Amino acid sequence: MENENMTDRRIEAREAATRLLNRLTAGLAFGAIAGVGILGTVSASAIPGTATTTSGATASSSTSSGSTASTSTGATSTGVQASPTPVSSSSSSGVAVSGGS
Repeated sequence: MENENMTDRRIEAREAATRLLNRLTAGLAFGAIAGVGILGTVSASAIPGTATTTSGATASSSTSSGSTASTSTGATSTGVQASPTPVSSSSSSGVAVSGGS
């Protein structure tokens, strides 16, 4: 009889400990996810140079002959403006250097 009471108390103690561990695990998981979210928000606001989306403007003008000329300028979605003049490149023979001192 006493052996059964001892076994029942051990089972109840084990179940209580398991419930406590489950609650602690869930709390730590929730805290970790919240911490990552907070850290990401703080980091994103502290780091300069975030990209903003800006729409471009379109200018049009009429000529004396009645035709319309249209020019579009502005920033792309990455925040980089298009160059008004074409970019040229020149090719030259490169020199390969290997080794070192």
